Amino acid sequence: MHPGLRKKTEIESGSAPAPGAVFRAPAENFGRTEIFRRFLSTLRAIELNAGCVPLRPRRACSLISRCQFGFILAAIFILLARKLQAAPETNSWSLASPGGRCTISVSKGGLGEIVYQVSRAGKVVIQKSPLGLRRDDQDFERSLMFDHAGKPESRREKYELFAGTQPRVDHILNHRRLTFRNTNNAPIEIELAAGDEGVAFRYRFPQTSNDVRIVESEQTGITLPPNARGWLQPYHAAGPYTPAYEDFYFHVSPGDPPPDSRAKAVGWAFPALFNVPGASAWVLLTEAGTDESYCACHLNPDSSSGIYRIAFPLENETTKGYTNKFGSEPRFTLPWTLPWRVMVLGKSAGDIATSTLVTDLSAPSRIADTSWIKPGRASWTWWSYPDGPATEKMFNDFTDFAAKMSWEYTLFDAGWWKPGLKTIADHALAKGVMPLAWLFATDFYDAKKGPKKLDEMVAAGVRGVKVDFWCSDRQEAIIAQQALMREAAARQLVVNLHGCTIPRGWQRTWPNVLSTEAVLGDESYFYEPRYSEKAAELNTVLPFTRNVVGPMDLTPIAVSPKKYLRTTTAAHELAAALIFTSGIIHYADKPEMFEALPPQVLQIFRDAPARWDETKCMVGEPGQVAVFARRHGESWFIAGINGTGETLPVNLDLSAFKKFRHRLLIAEGTDAKMQVGVSSPTNSNEWQHQIPPRGGFILRLDR
Repeated sequence: MHPGLRKKTEIESGSAPAPGAVFRAPAENFGRTEIFRRFLSTLRAIELNAGCVPLRPRRACSLISRCQFGFILAAIFILLARKLQAAPETNSWSLASPGGRCTISVSKGGLGEIVYQVSRAGKVVIQKSPLGLRRDDQDFERSLMFDHAGKPESRREKYELFAGTQPRVDHILNHRRLTFRNTNNAPIEIELAAGDEGVAFRYRFPQTSNDVRIVESEQTGITLPPNARGWLQPYHAAGPYTPAYEDFYFHVSPGDPPPDSRAKAVGWAFPALFNVPGASAWVLLTEAGTDESYCACHLNPDSSSGIYRIAFPLENETTKGYTNKFGSEPRFTLPWTLPWRVMVLGKSAGDIATSTLVTDLSAPSRIADTSWIKPGRASWTWWSYPDGPATEKMFNDFTDFAAKMSWEYTLFDAGWWKPGLKTIADHALAKGVMPLAWLFATDFYDAKKGPKKLDEMVAAGVRGVKVDFWCSDRQEAIIAQQALMREAAARQLVVNLHGCTIPRGWQRTWPNVLSTEAVLGDESYFYEPRYSEKAAELNTVLPFTRNVVGPMDLTPIAVSPKKYLRTTTAAHELAAALIFTSGIIHYADKPEMFEALPPQVLQIFRDAPARWDETKCMVGEPGQVAVFARRHGESWFIAGINGTGETLPVNLDLSAFKKFRHRLLIAEGTDAKMQVGVSSPTNSNEWQHQIPPRGGFILRLDR
């Protein structure tokens, strides 16, 4: 044990204290003589430790007057107060954020079990919740003994993001590490992190061993109060295209089981959003910093008593064409640092939407020179022509439209091999458009096939890859995805993952990861009959859930009719494209639809970037309405969408934008499903608008 954290001991008269011992005042009252006797005992201890000749008590008494005694007595009590204040914690430890807004506390129970609690602004958001896990060779669930606690330390997280609400981040997080030991004296560390946007914790095994260890289970839980209300997505059983985080979000209470929605539900998926009215707070639960050493996790389906427990992927999850080599439990050598379990906290849902806590906690960029990474917009053939024909002309037409719109990319989806990749890529490059190509995930489980496939892409002139159909959260899938990110970066290729897990801070560690799917997107107009009715609501939930944790390739602007007809207005579809964030935005619809838009509207989609300079959430009510203001250069784009079947009024205070006097409103046209109208609103500081059922608007502000 560290000498500064030894158990408090009472100093006995005539004996020197051990180094680091703390003088503790007895609880009972005692007279001046006893106080002075203890003072002399302490004085002798100090003298002995310093190598001095100690004073004799009687000589000391003769040297000290009554007046001097009073000063000494006062000094003793000041010393006692300071010592008691600095005394080491024995059963509870806490960490507050730099501004004191968010706090995470850990405590040890009588049976050696460890629990934590989370507060915001002094109010409990996450109630006492269990910590601990079981390794194949050690049990760290209970009978744990406190070893020592490190001092809180501050770390500055300053970095760039190529997708999201903030292009440049500069935050301070406080960290603290607690060490416990089990009955076999094996150590486990619990690292705490607290920022003004939320808190997190993770486990670490500090010992060194070349033996592969397995975490068999976690008892880690998150306890919500009964009156909390959440927006959660079911986690799907393994299937040909699942799990891939492609379902609706359901408005539930703690304890509600996940519904069998688009597939059999075996749990709840991250991220999970809750409103906790008793704490006047919102909280988003997710993970960060997952790497090759662990699997991606979800939440157990049983949340009785309001406890959501960590669950591992299923045994039969796998990418098609790959055979799992080991069990679904994570395994690694020691030392071993596990992923962060993250709780983003805010007073409002808008606070959650603009948080960067997930990337704040993630490892810094592993790419030294990121100058070649370019966020951008892309034309995309598949949504318009899913059945082809995948001809050279079709791909070239979409490339030409991207060039006309000044979009940075065009995506060659499945079928590019029919005309030949180099032929259509050469045409794109000649037009100043960077080509992207679709690939299948299985190749990237192989240490030779994956890099070879990327070399072929580079030789053809491709600038990035969309890698599809992972359908697994197992550790093998995480290893393969991390290898893809690393190998693609070495070849200066950007990456878009599809049919995959949610991002867990990878957009900071590997900034060439410009987007990931893991969302029920607009391709669902082909496959999901309920999407027509539920899309509007879902669109108002995603900015506060899925899009918080990372870039989201929903493929917006799906106006043209498909198998399942939209119930959203055309203005809703256009506005949603400015609300969602992705390092590459694949606009779904065909050139003819865009060219039928009023010229002022078409200009918005020339000017609106993939990487915004600034973002504000102006109205945020998940499931009801979302209004975001985003700035690019000297222009603001305010976009709002209605997720309900009722007309909703919005009242916006535009006084912060008073210098932007030129205003353009895009809202519903005569045929609201297919048309938008353009008008010029007045320059008042208060702006009111009625959003029709499942409608939307874009308000452009220029100087």
